[in-house]
Amino acid sequence: MKKLFFFLLILASITSFSQTKNENDKPYIEVSGQADTLVTPNKIWINVLLNEKDSKGKKSVEDLEKEMISKLKEIGIDIEKNLSVSDISSNYKYYLLKQNDIFKSKSYSILVKDAASASKVFIGLEKIGISNVRIEKIENTDEKRISLLINGKAILNAKQTAESFTKPLNQKVGNAIQITNLENFLNQLSGRVAGVNIKTSTTFYSEEPTNEPSIEFEKIKISSSVHVRFLIE
Repeated sequence: MKKLFFFLLILASITSFSQTKNENDKPYIEVSGQADTLVTPNKIWINVLLNEKDSKGKKSVEDLEKEMISKLKEIGIDIEKNLSVSDISSNYKYYLLKQNDIFKSKSYSILVKDAASASKVFIGLEKIGISNVRIEKIENTDEKRISLLINGKAILNAKQTAESFTKPLNQKVGNAIQITNLENFLNQLSGRVAGVNIKTSTTFYSEEPTNEPSIEFEKIKISSSVHVRFLIE
């Protein structure tokens, strides 16, 4: 019984090797395919740092926080959903050197959905004297779904390239026998910030609504690059 099992195992291995060898012996063509698209960010995180030192100790973090929250509500930010605390700290290293200087700081994250809302946050906070504001991260909520679609377009692009070679020879492109994903990336912030463009020469201090700067974000690039081996029929 053991001898029979051993014989069957060897036979199965030989058959598998033979199939693989035959597959590799068939004529094939190797081509690459690329596809990409640009999407507008619809989730923008803004970091705000409140620091008592910026007001030279005239306002506490608590006072700055109240002013910030009041202004954010005024411009339409949902405080309960879209405002969170990032970090709370005190500069104890300065306290060790100079006993009478302890300035607390507190960091917040504000979530908005578009550049217009981000612009309102920057302008609103600047008007009440809060200037430590920066774009922290941007995303598009459909990135994963779009990435899958782009993969499909890259494969189709590769097939069309292969057909451009085989059609003049009256041959056809068969099944794909090998696909290598060379590149599938998001040029965006899941850790990085895309470019921010501020249009108009006026400053954030302008009281004229028509002169307020317009903030625009570079679109997020989603791309895919594949290398495919097709059989030739």
